[in-house]
Amino acid sequence: MTMSAARAETVLVPVHCSKSPEWSAFATIYQHAFPFWEREPLPRIATRIDSGRYRLTVLRSADELVAGFHLLDRVAVLDYAVLTFLAVRRALRGRGLGRRLLRDAVCAFHAEAGPAWLFVEAEAELVPFYLGQGFRQLALDYRVPHYGSLTATQPMTLLTLHRSDRVGSIAGELIRQVIEHLFSDGYQVRPDDARLVRQQQRVPDLVGVF
Repeated sequence: MTMSAARAETVLVPVHCSKSPEWSAFATIYQHAFPFWEREPLPRIATRIDSGRYRLTVLRSADELVAGFHLLDRVAVLDYAVLTFLAVRRALRGRGLGRRLLRDAVCAFHAEAGPAWLFVEAEAELVPFYLGQGFRQLALDYRVPHYGSLTATQPMTLLTLHRSDRVGSIAGELIRQVIEHLFSDGYQVRPDDARLVRQQQRVPDLVGVF
């Protein structure tokens, strides 16, 4: 099957409730796509979807198979959104479905009045994927906590997309606010957690974007 044929036979479906028929398929893909240390607990994802904070969109094929998903988190109080997770079912990778999901997430971000920034955390091998869709990399030594660990961290790249796309640098104060929220609200670490303290110390007063 060609990439264009694969795209033609799929449809993007918003999921507003964790009781929806797509939830089980989403949960299966999510658990297979991400290692344990990177996975936010499913009950918390369900609660945030049900409350309207998380925006889950699945990519469904003509035979009703869920092929992949993206999950957006809007943090209006800090004027940013986060592409929390994006994944494609392993057997369907390499057909352009990931790019379709990412483009849809970016379009959803631009279509909605609200946060000026969209952030995503990515491992090194996925950075070109995001750069190819308009994201820009922050010049920052960035290491995220592991879920379920009090000490472990993982090197990541923090990337961003701004509505104006004319940003050459970002105030370190803003990035520290974003990181504090990502670590405390996302990874559920305490404000005095050494990993958060050290990460904040690695943020310069002005963070380059390239």
